Amino acid sequence: MENCNEIFLSEVTHVELVKASRCSFPIPFNVGEITEMSGCSIGTPTMVLDVADDDADGQMTAPTLKTQEKPAAAGYIRNHDLQVPVIYDYDDVREARGGLAGYDFHAILRTNAGTEFLLYAVPNASTVSVEDQFGSAEPKQTVKVSIQSMSNMIKITRR
Repeated sequence: MENCNEIFLSEVTHVELVKASRCSFPIPFNVGEITEMSGCSIGTPTMVLDVADDDADGQMTAPTLKTQEKPAAAGYIRNHDLQVPVIYDYDDVREARGGLAGYDFHAILRTNAGTEFLLYAVPNASTVSVEDQFGSAEPKQTVKVSIQSMSNMIKITRR
């Protein structure tokens, strides 16, 4: 049975995409159902996204996360599809995206209160793309991140 859940992440103001080789976690990626993790060491992110507060029409924007869960031999595999609306220098976003091509990476989501959550990717299962949106209003981009994981979002504490 497949479950699908989509949430509007209105409290998330900042997203970092960090290459897996720059991270150290005390619990391996293949331990499912992790809800919280401390003692994390997370290196310099390749892509940093400050979420756009509102669009040119004054409408609030926020990241969305769609998670689809599928049974697997070792538990569940979750496909996380994160969409982050940003208003940025297009070249900076595209250059950062290029720096992630071919690399495994994890996503860190930070809330207004400073709480951080991890989308912990299994190897060879993270991709990022950028969608440009042009119109009569100010142009913007949506960064689309796809990550496969053995767990849902994990609340983290860095060292």
